[in-house]
Amino acid sequence: MMQPQGQPPGSGGGAPGTSGPEAEANAGGGARGRAGRSGRRAPDAKARTQGRILAAAAALFAARGYEGASISAIAARAGVSRSAVFWHFGDKETLFRETFRRMLVPFAEEVARTLTHADPATRLVELISVYERFVEEQIPAIQAFVRWVIESPALRGSIREPLFALHDHFVRDVRDALAQALGDREPAEALAMGLISMLHGNLLLAMVDGDPHRARLRRAGLRRMVERALGAAAPARRVP
Repeated sequence: MMQPQGQPPGSGGGAPGTSGPEAEANAGGGARGRAGRSGRRAPDAKARTQGRILAAAAALFAARGYEGASISAIAARAGVSRSAVFWHFGDKETLFRETFRRMLVPFAEEVARTLTHADPATRLVELISVYERFVEEQIPAIQAFVRWVIESPALRGSIREPLFALHDHFVRDVRDALAQALGDREPAEALAMGLISMLHGNLLLAMVDGDPHRARLRRAGLRRMVERALGAAAPARRVP
């Protein structure tokens, strides 16, 4: 990938011995030197700085779009130099991809927590609820990302890997819950893909239809499909 204009030589990897951006990026001036004495502080400072950069990028990408959110503006919002942004993330496309990946972290963590449910029918309903809660909480950011990937093939390719990695993991979790609840693995994969397609359809409809009554009906319809798939195994659950 071509190095962005103004990017310092050797940026993007944070190689040991880098001066200037690294010291600043590790926040607090001299974090690298302190790390040499304590052996611990630099990684923590680096993670905090990266977190600030990603938070700033998420806010500006959502507010201004990919093209409108400059590296200089992101750096200013994060309280670091432009060089520090390049040192941590290499280029704007990588920063965009990592910002998207960070947005998915709460969803992945919630999905992991559902696996503690021993009853597969309960686990399946909770997996669906996790998806719906995530969409409800993140709808402005999701709308922005969907718009950009539709408009830009390059951005679509940039987020394909983290998006499909999470999607495939979610499909496996839903499929495994169905297979365990039904006692039959053969129909579970097709049923899982069908249910997840309905979830995706509800997501897209939520982006263009803000009517709360229709949103409740869509959620209720999905749960009825789960009940039909599982029969008596599906737990009763009131749609909020």
